[in-house]
Amino acid sequence: MEHIDARDARDLPGLRLAVTKNIPNPFCEAAKSLFHVKGIAFTPVAQHAAQPNEDLKAWSGHRNAPVAVWNDEPARAGWAEILMLAERLKPEPPLLPADRAQRAQVFGICHEICGEGGYAWNSRFMMFPQEAANDTSAEKGAWDEILHKQYGASRAQVEQAPERAATVLRFLAAQLHRQREEGSDYFVGDSLTAADIFWACMSIGVSQLPTEWSATPGFLRKVWGQMGERLQADLDPILIEHRDRIYRTYLKLPLEF
Repeated sequence: MEHIDARDARDLPGLRLAVTKNIPNPFCEAAKSLFHVKGIAFTPVAQHAAQPNEDLKAWSGHRNAPVAVWNDEPARAGWAEILMLAERLKPEPPLLPADRAQRAQVFGICHEICGEGGYAWNSRFMMFPQEAANDTSAEKGAWDEILHKQYGASRAQVEQAPERAATVLRFLAAQLHRQREEGSDYFVGDSLTAADIFWACMSIGVSQLPTEWSATPGFLRKVWGQMGERLQADLDPILIEHRDRIYRTYLKLPLEF
């Protein structure tokens, strides 16, 4: 994927999407997948992991990714904001059901996967060493910056993260089993929704994609592998069967980052 710098992106028309360069950031992969399924072209803008990304922040107000900017509209960084932008730019195929009850169900499942307190939120805490939450020194070190200031993590949150993430996995598996009993291969209804895409992309930490699907850097495979081992007991095979089917049928392979 050919990225451009943020300083060169701000004056371009159309959709620009800041994504983490050289790393398969699950939130970035989800944003790219939403636009891919919709057939919406975008200009990839480089965001560099663990860097200040000063040009990106000056332009969009955000140093992390993903960040979507459509023409001269305000930047959108949240998963729901980016989803709603994709739905507005190209309503077909819809990733949110027209039926209000099903629509609310999709949003609820997406929040359990992506939102604060959900699967991705808690699995991110599992990527840090336990001692990271225990730093009470006056010095503002890297762990303080990442965990305390950016995510508001406490020692209790880090300790509880594995069980909270596992609870979401059990919930998602139960939903897929109910759907299968009703003859559906999707989280909600009988067609692809945002919930299917978000789970497929967020699952790559707990069960990594084959190397032919994603050239994930070795250090990240190691970190994700350690995290995945802690959740294997709660990873129902139906979750990965679903993930693989969504990737093969709808998403772009191999991943480009």
